[in-house]
Amino acid sequence: MRKELTFVALLLLLLVTSSCNKHSQLLYLQSQGAAKPAKAQQEEYRISAKDEIYIQITSMLNKEINNLFSTSNSNSNMMGNMLNSDVGIYVNTYSVCDSGYVEIPLIGKVDAEGKTLNEFTSSVKKKALEYVNDAVVVIKLMSFRVTVIGEVKKPTVITNYHDRLSILEAIAQAGDMTDYADRQKVTIVRTLKGENTTIPIDLNSRSLLSNPGYNLQPGDVVIVDPRKGKTTQMNIPTYSIFLSSVSTLILLLNYIVK
Repeated sequence: MRKELTFVALLLLLLVTSSCNKHSQLLYLQSQGAAKPAKAQQEEYRISAKDEIYIQITSMLNKEINNLFSTSNSNSNMMGNMLNSDVGIYVNTYSVCDSGYVEIPLIGKVDAEGKTLNEFTSSVKKKALEYVNDAVVVIKLMSFRVTVIGEVKKPTVITNYHDRLSILEAIAQAGDMTDYADRQKVTIVRTLKGENTTIPIDLNSRSLLSNPGYNLQPGDVVIVDPRKGKTTQMNIPTYSIFLSSVSTLILLLNYIVK
């Protein structure tokens, strides 16, 4: 009788310990000896068709001409609308057409696809200077969206209004990882030259800092995989009830036999 109960207790203990997290599994950027990690290599984003771009062209000497470049009748509320809603972004920005250009009032079509933001800014300013001697050009990418799904507390689509967004920042905005997340198995799905590619990420390793996926790009999808022991850990309450029932049955049968 005691052997049966001991077996049940050992089996329950095995199920619990096999699904426990190790301390090392929960750490980000663990040390790798004395080696210094390389800095992340960030390739500048190149504009694609369908991108939404905010373009502001202004002149201090000829303020009347500013309205000709405006996409909104209310310049004072432009940025507020853009930051508050997707509708505001759509109304107050320029879309890169399928042919790869942006058509701007007064100065006409400007090629955008395949250019970095700095290259596109230079192209727009060159054309603007043909009409305004002191043209000041400000360009922002407003369609910088990243999706984070899987074992995070708040799966979300992030709209980024800054030039860069690291994978650690994206995970933080998604509420951090759950207890079931496998930090060594994170995948980034990225579209490069019209084709989807995947980039494996190990958040436990300092090599993350030199990984091409460390700095995210517009349209990236971050997928956090669950640990192998997730199913076991989730089913522990069920296993406990089952084993408790078995032990109770053993006690009952032992009593009846006596």
